[in-house]
Amino acid sequence: MTDTGTPDQTEVEQPAAESSTPAEQGLRQRLSSRPVVATIAAVSTLAAVVFAALWITDDSSDELAALQESQAVQEAAENAASQYALGVSQVNAADLDTWRRALQANVSDQLKPKLDAAVDVVGPWLSEMDYTSTANLLAADVQKQDGDTFVVQVFVDMNSKSRQSPSGVTATASYTVTLDRASNWTITDVGGVGAELPVDAAPPADTAPPAPAPAPAGG
Repeated sequence: MTDTGTPDQTEVEQPAAESSTPAEQGLRQRLSSRPVVATIAAVSTLAAVVFAALWITDDSSDELAALQESQAVQEAAENAASQYALGVSQVNAADLDTWRRALQANVSDQLKPKLDAAVDVVGPWLSEMDYTSTANLLAADVQKQDGDTFVVQVFVDMNSKSRQSPSGVTATASYTVTLDRASNWTITDVGGVGAELPVDAAPPADTAPPAPAPAPAGG
């Protein structure tokens, strides 16, 4: 018998060949290139930050160093002037030699004779009045600088006692101290307004000596 039916045919589906449009290909290229672009951008940004930091650090470090040096020099001037002002503000009539040494401490050779003479003038009256004084530093500030010459204003809180005022009188003494940095902060001039004494403690006008603080030495 002849079979007239359609023979069985097994159809095998073949996978469709991959194909893409130009737009899809461009998209894949852009996506595949993004990590590279991102890396380059990150490196460029980092390099820019590093170079900027180096430039800023180099410039600012010089300015900072100059500022720190200036502050250190001013502090040295203020410290030298403060120590001197404290020394001359502490007086004991029973030990005038100590006060004399304080007045002459670290001062120029030209200034020493003037301050030594001041002790000779004021000393007898201080002894007669049994004068003593203590002091505490209030403030010090560089008022002027001209090269190695520094002018420092110092304020000292003084408590003075004498036979006339045994309980003590508190007042502020102001000193203008001129120093020479080039000669290790030698004091070249001193101007001062000593703590005021009570009116009834002052000797007669014809014999009244200056206050214990050093008088202006300039001129």
